[in-house]
Amino acid sequence: MHIPVNAVRIVQRTLADLELYTGAIDGQAGPATEAALGRALAGRADGLAAEHRHDILNGSRRRKLVAWLQLLISDQAIEVGRIDGYWGPQTDTAFEQLDYLETFGELPHAWRDFKPPAVNPNGWPVENESELSRIYGPPGQPPLHTLTLPYPLKLSWSPGDLVTRLSCHEKVADSLERVLGRTLAHYGRDGINELQLDHYGGCFNARRKRGGTSWSTHAWGIALDFDPDRNRLHWGRDRAWFARPEYAPWWDFWEHEGWTSLGRTKNFDWMHVQATRPAG
Repeated sequence: MHIPVNAVRIVQRTLADLELYTGAIDGQAGPATEAALGRALAGRADGLAAEHRHDILNGSRRRKLVAWLQLLISDQAIEVGRIDGYWGPQTDTAFEQLDYLETFGELPHAWRDFKPPAVNPNGWPVENESELSRIYGPPGQPPLHTLTLPYPLKLSWSPGDLVTRLSCHEKVADSLERVLGRTLAHYGRDGINELQLDHYGGCFNARRKRGGTSWSTHAWGIALDFDPDRNRLHWGRDRAWFARPEYAPWWDFWEHEGWTSLGRTKNFDWMHVQATRPAG
């Protein structure tokens, strides 16, 4: 597997902190980085897997770099497995946690343990086209309601343009208004602005899913996107801002109305929330 540039930067920075490396923190592992790794690993040889110790200390630059990074990950009580100098799936996952810690100052929450609340007070349907059409009508031409918002939203692609009203399906309008009202009461206008909860990416849009042929839930006016620049479609918990702990109340407000966050349930498309229930 490819070693991320940021992994090399983290290694170089820790070596510099130990005064073993004086080169640039540039993510390029050259001879100076390798020499510093040799000295650092010699001082922590007892932490290396016994059957791999000789090969690590006398092996390739990559092997040394991965072993040192595994030690750094283990130091943070992140499960990385044996310190063997091989970058496999477990090291890859463990590094994502370390990288998140380096970026946000705390470890990510265990997303696989998350289960959305069983509550569904509004009777939202499971997400499949026939059921959505039965409850919400045909895609692309739902009965829309113009909702006056409790606080203005900023268009994500043009933050100077404010949105004070939006069009959504008439069946979700009251619930949406409650969620946004609770958001305002909890965070206040300053908190909403700071967390960019007011960066709006759209609601009703008669289109297919990006990269697919089935209808998007936006085509029924039952989905909304927020802060898409910092919560991109394919980003997971390691990169999406909405995965951070300070956004947990925001998601609670949606989930206790029965809405589904694809980020919380599937760990992608963290910008997106929809008035459906997870299948299964």
